[in-house]
Amino acid sequence: MRGTFFISILIFLLISCGQNNSEKNNRKNEKPEQNFFTFRLIDNKFIEFDLDTLSNFNEIIKIQNKIDCNKNYALFKLKTDTKIYNIQPLQFCEDIFDYKLREVVYVNTESITVNYELQYPIDSLKMVLNNHLRNPNNDRNYPSPDEQRLISINVDNIKNIIETKTLLLKIITNINELNIKTNFSFMFEERGIILIIEE
Repeated sequence: MRGTFFISILIFLLISCGQNNSEKNNRKNEKPEQNFFTFRLIDNKFIEFDLDTLSNFNEIIKIQNKIDCNKNYALFKLKTDTKIYNIQPLQFCEDIFDYKLREVVYVNTESITVNYELQYPIDSLKMVLNNHLRNPNNDRNYPSPDEQRLISINVDNIKNIIETKTLLLKIITNINELNIKTNFSFMFEERGIILIIEE
């Protein structure tokens, strides 16, 4: 009787230790996450998409156009070896979204455009992001403290999704290095800059 009792306790302890070890291993395998969320309604649910499962930037645009953003939001997961980035881009619903030209910085794989006119090479990204998100010199080409800040992304559809991932990681890395806490929103846009023709 005693032998059976001790064997039962021993089995219980072994099973418990095995579960604790697997829980610890699961925690070790979990990657930290960083979220980039835009304005959202609490009742709306996220529909998640892994960027690795898409072939090009055009698929991101198709997903955004298909989702009814009055009910759901697209959430794009960008996974690296060490971290997962959750990006909820600004989606244009039926509402008219109003913004000033200087509130949007347009970024593609080769260049950056500020206030619809100023062109910078992509290696100026850190400087442009600092000015766009902080505007330390009160430059009129960048948002004032009370204005919104938008980062528009556009990647040529003939390029593989790796180009989109690389560009997003470059932006996120620069923002993290600058230690910027300012609120901003990503936008994924099909056309990039829309030229305004004045009559």
